[in-house]
Amino acid sequence: MRDYEVLYIVRADLDDEKVQDAVKRVNTLIERSGGSVERTNLWGKRKLAYEVKHQKEGSYVLQDFQFEPNRVPELEAALKITEEVLRHLIVRKPEKAAPATVVAPPPVEVVLEPIAVESETVAEPVGYADREEKA
Repeated sequence: MRDYEVLYIVRADLDDEKVQDAVKRVNTLIERSGGSVERTNLWGKRKLAYEVKHQKEGSYVLQDFQFEPNRVPELEAALKITEEVLRHLIVRKPEKAAPATVVAPPPVEVVLEPIAVESETVAEPVGYADREEKA
């Protein structure tokens, strides 16, 4: 199971009891599909950025839950046909970082030693003399 969160907007013309019923209905959808609700956060009524289904306000609800990834389309389809929910967005939460394991020590420093120069004469490239003899 993976961690998800869903943010949905419930119609503002519903009273607080009806909003609670809508939240319970979404919780039931999640639990019947094999998921488990971890946290529910009611944000209350807020003005929408644009009119949705002739509504200018909506009650925002944010829920964290665990769910099987292959069951997400079913949940989305159920939220689309729920009359109380105007809009919804399901997002997979990032994986929790694994505890740090033993870190390998950094590689040993490479020490470069200077090359000793015998004289100031310019050496011919290797293989240059061989090419002249064969030609």
